[in-house]
Amino acid sequence: MDDPNYQQHWLHQHQKLLTRVSPLVISIAFITVGLVLWTNGALNIHTAGYPSLFVAAFIGSSLLLLPVSALLGICAGVSMGLNPFLAAAIAASAEAIGEMTGYLAGMGGSSLFERNRFYLRFKRVFTRYSSLSLFVGGLIPNPFFDCLGIAAGSIRYSITRFLLILFISKTLKFLWVGLGCYYGVTWF
Repeated sequence: MDDPNYQQHWLHQHQKLLTRVSPLVISIAFITVGLVLWTNGALNIHTAGYPSLFVAAFIGSSLLLLPVSALLGICAGVSMGLNPFLAAAIAASAEAIGEMTGYLAGMGGSSLFERNRFYLRFKRVFTRYSSLSLFVGGLIPNPFFDCLGIAAGSIRYSITRFLLILFISKTLKFLWVGLGCYYGVTWF
């Protein structure tokens, strides 16, 4: 049983399952630890600053089809003295990583989508405009972005391109909100 060929054979046979389940297990563990720390009061904007902003953005974006956003967290953090540019980059990276739950749900459920009669038409249109729709969807604060993430996963959109587009668009979104809150607080 300790034969290296057996281990390689097992890994090769289960590679698809491991690549789909590992990010999901890591996300669930991260969300659980963040929620436990947050409910105990060990993780909040006053005590942790940037790490609490990261956890809030990650949890908010990884919850599928629930309209939870880190916009309030970034506004509160910037109002309390966090750097708006750094806060925007941290929140955007956390939300981009958190959106992988929707992407993975789309990858896992793509066989279910193929049974729908509108799926082929949707797939053709989304494949053509996927980069633009992901960029605009990430730039505008909306609760329906999870649907775009699921769609991107169902068509097997490039993960690196998905994360890069989301990071750029969400950085612009958080920078816009963060600077608005910063100058709104300092103006008065």
